[in-house]
Amino acid sequence: MIHAAEPCETSVPVPSFHRRDHRDLSALELRCRDRPGHVTARLDALLPRHGTVLEVGGSAGETAARLATDTRHVVTLEPWAATHRRATRHPQVSRLAGEPGALPLADGAVDAAYATWAYFLPSRRDPSRGLSQLHRVVRPGGRIAIAVDAGGDGLTSLGVTGEDLTWFTDRGFDIEVVDTAFGLDGEDRRAARKLLAHLLGGASALPDPLPTSLGHRVAIATTDSSGPPAVRVRGMRVNEAPRVGAITLDGYDAYGEIVGDYRDFLGDPLARLEGCTSLLVAELDGEVVGTVTFVLPGDAQWEGRPTPDGDAGFRVLAVARGHEGRGIGRRLVQACVDRARERGCHRIFIVSMAWMDRAHRLYERLGFVRRPDLDVRFPGGHGYVFTRDLSDEAPTRFSPAGPVPSEIPWFADVWS
Repeated sequence: MIHAAEPCETSVPVPSFHRRDHRDLSALELRCRDRPGHVTARLDALLPRHGTVLEVGGSAGETAARLATDTRHVVTLEPWAATHRRATRHPQVSRLAGEPGALPLADGAVDAAYATWAYFLPSRRDPSRGLSQLHRVVRPGGRIAIAVDAGGDGLTSLGVTGEDLTWFTDRGFDIEVVDTAFGLDGEDRRAARKLLAHLLGGASALPDPLPTSLGHRVAIATTDSSGPPAVRVRGMRVNEAPRVGAITLDGYDAYGEIVGDYRDFLGDPLARLEGCTSLLVAELDGEVVGTVTFVLPGDAQWEGRPTPDGDAGFRVLAVARGHEGRGIGRRLVQACVDRARERGCHRIFIVSMAWMDRAHRLYERLGFVRRPDLDVRFPGGHGYVFTRDLSDEAPTRFSPAGPVPSEIPWFADVWS
């Protein structure tokens, strides 16, 4: 049941501390919230006793240190390197740099996750992407818990609004409200005034005298992870060509605008369709959100020497903007690997432009190995070669790695 009161008309959204100039205020705010520890105690009861738990936006990690035990490891996520340097040390707490909207974790990597007054604040932003990320990295059925202001308390009386809890209930969360206190006792008075002035939108709104403790009602929203999104990989339909072309150009332009004939090539999947074995798309909730082209030696779009250095490959991998970091690129690459295995192929050979660094990190995580001895030059720059063996026979079927040439050869001279 939701117990939160309606916010008063003079309420103002709590300003964000997630900027370089407010790190000290962020740490002070987290010390003051839940001074008696009631929210932490409730999280301790809600989270699994054994396993790995992700903390989103834990600042210096004080809450993580309280929740970590001999059998519960806490990984705390923060974007700022300086926050990690001054973080509370605990043998069962590790730190990870990253953003909630693109968690640097594999699917199902943790057993549960929680956030306390960080990112998941609908009054400031739409946290839907971060929620999708939590469902992806928390194993199916694992607990997700998010603590936010409920309103109707001492903070609200000063003009700080509670969060709209319907955002959570509309997404399947259960809500419980914990009564605790926002305590300023023992803190430096000047810092306390600065914190409250920031919360209330200016020093003119500060009460006199400055309170040392305020009643604080905190809503803890909980749900069970549904696991990674159900992405379906299939062949492109003709009527999806405009969408696939737009996704491809948008993805490539993120690295720098593509021009000339290559732009025409990327933007016209129908023209590319006959030159490949399969032009695949990723579908999520009925929407095309990614694409890749699967090729075999003999296809017009196959890249490589006349004597191939692999017997399967893929090209033109792109994920729709707003869907990055959700494992869609990984699923598309895996679909190509699966198709290669089904055909009895032994090695995948791909070429990726040097400036596509994000794609390179994905390939390396998926077991691809750099082959600088096979690199080539294109009109658009340096082409990096990656390979991945699919069978024990691959090293005997293809040439081993050789010396890296002092000058990268022109692709047409090597591949003709």
